Amino acid sequence: MQIESRDSVSLKPVELDEFSQLLAQVGLAGADEHLEAQVEKFPLIVLASVDDERHGFLFGSLERVGGTPCVLWGLGAVRKGRTSGATVKALVAELYRRAAISFPDEDVLVAGRIAHASAYGIVGQLDDVVPRPNYKPTGEERAWGRRLAKRFGCEARYDEHAFRVQTGKCVEPVLDTSTVKGGGKAATAVVGACDPNKGEAVIAFGWATADALAGGLGVS
Repeated sequence: MQIESRDSVSLKPVELDEFSQLLAQVGLAGADEHLEAQVEKFPLIVLASVDDERHGFLFGSLERVGGTPCVLWGLGAVRKGRTSGATVKALVAELYRRAAISFPDEDVLVAGRIAHASAYGIVGQLDDVVPRPNYKPTGEERAWGRRLAKRFGCEARYDEHAFRVQTGKCVEPVLDTSTVKGGGKAATAVVGACDPNKGEAVIAFGWATADALAGGLGVS
């Protein structure tokens, strides 16, 4: 598998067409209307290919929110197949690799909009994950949820107590991992019934420590 990350503004029309086709294949066809906006909102694109065939993509951003270093996930999807699980892990791991370079010796907040238990399973590898089962978030953690909802542009539909984006008029640009199995009972309990095609999502986040990033977090 080949993993490449570069500036999203460098994307060519043919690559955006590939993304549209992949989104349609995973059942998130309406999300292609967000592609141009994702290029504007997320300066990085991570690409996964196998034998020159596109197997996944993920828009991302390394930025500071209120002074805190963050890795933010934008729209993403992975092709169905035996490599789907490895693909999504590799996409996320590449953002972690770049974060270790951009924010040396700093703990980093990792956040994204998700709609599948398997995506929450990836968040679950982080520290102090929110939301999580049988846990009452602190005021600061709810504040983080609001900040992230504003950054993602979905604050008008965001429920800060449930960390959920409510039904809207268009597809929510989540990191789609519908082609990946796993997540477990805890992940299923947190995500529940969530349909990004109806604008629904969970905003989940956790902390990647400096040591974990330096050690190659997410690399199998």
